[in-house]
Parts: sequence; structure tokens; C-alpha cells
Amino acid sequence: MPSLQMLLLFLAADMALKLTPGPDMALTLTRGMTQGFRTAWFSVLGTSSAGFIQIPLVVLGLAALFQHSPALFAAVKILGALYLAYLGVRALRRCTRSHSLAGGARAASLRDAYWQGLFTNLLNPKVFLFLVAFLPQFTDPALGPIWIQMLVLALISKTMGLATGAMLAYGASRIRGWLVRNPWFMRLQEGMLGAAMLGIAGWLLLSRDPVR
Repeated sequence: MPSLQMLLLFLAADMALKLTPGPDMALTLTRGMTQGFRTAWFSVLGTSSAGFIQIPLVVLGLAALFQHSPALFAAVKILGALYLAYLGVRALRRCTRSHSLAGGARAASLRDAYWQGLFTNLLNPKVFLFLVAFLPQFTDPALGPIWIQMLVLALISKTMGLATGAMLAYGASRIRGWLVRNPWFMRLQEGMLGAAMLGIAGWLLLSRDPVR
């Protein structure tokens, strides 16, 4: 286990980074403002679920492949951006049609929100690079196996991400009351979501690599 001092430092640094704008935050805020807390919450659940894949990969050291294989990094990055662009185009097409709040459509929206959150986080190779570069800074070989310390820190980070995402989703959903009282926005919301997804795709493609 990390020392208490190291753990507190990690918590402060991790929270500061979680409050920095990025694809996950943009998706959560957009969902919350346009479709309410429940849909945004499913998006947060999807984002957090990516940790079930990312954490074992990082702990086992497989994520280091991204640091030594620019081609693999580029391939995953492009794949993630293309998927998000596809979701954005779908949303823009839906905004041209009448919006229904029927039960079936709502269930589909929740399911879509979960999978979009999952793949937004999972197909962003910078998340792997962040975990590989960030977690070891808060470990100490004198306190036990490094992989155990990294595992504990990664689990804490993902748990904090879930809590932070829930707060962002709730805050964004609080302004939705005015939005749903204006029928024109029920279609505009799909356009906003589509634009956000395309923006996230562009961010993934154009942003600089955090680890050289």
C-alpha cells in the first residue's frame, strides 16, 4: 500500500486532473444538459467500466507497448476518433427527425450512452499513457510490490472518476428543466450531442501526445 502522505498527494493530483476539460467531461456535460441526469449517469458508468480493461493492462505492463510502437498508438487513436465521428454523424442525422420520448427510444438512449462512454474512454490511448506515466510517480519500492501499489492507485482513481462524473452529470442536468420546456430544443439536443462527439473525435486526432 502507498504511504498516507503519498496517497494524499495522489488524491489531490488526480482530482485536479479529473477537473481538467477532456473528452469524458465533454460527453458527460453534454448528456446531462441535453438528456438529463439518468442518461449522463449511464455515460459515466460506461466511462468507468473501461477501467476493467485498462487497469489489468496497465498493471501487467502491456500498455507500455503504446510508448514503443507509434504505429499501434496511431491506429488505436484513429480507430477511436472514427468511432466517435460515426456517433456524431448519427446524432446529427437524428436531429433532423422528430424526437420521441417513448419508452423504447429512452431505453435505446441509455444503452447508447453507456457504450459511448465506454468506447470514448477505452479507445483513447492517452488514458493508457496517462496511467503508465502517472501511477508510478506515487509508488515506493520500499513499501511493497510496485504492481500492487499501482493496482490500488488505479482503483482509487477510477472510483474518484465515477464520483466526479456523477457530480458533473447532476450539475449539468439541473439546467435541463428550462430546456425541456422548450420543444424546439428536443431536436437541437441531438445536434449539440453530434457536434460534441465530432469535436471529441477531432480532439483525439489533433491533440499532442502527452508522453514521448
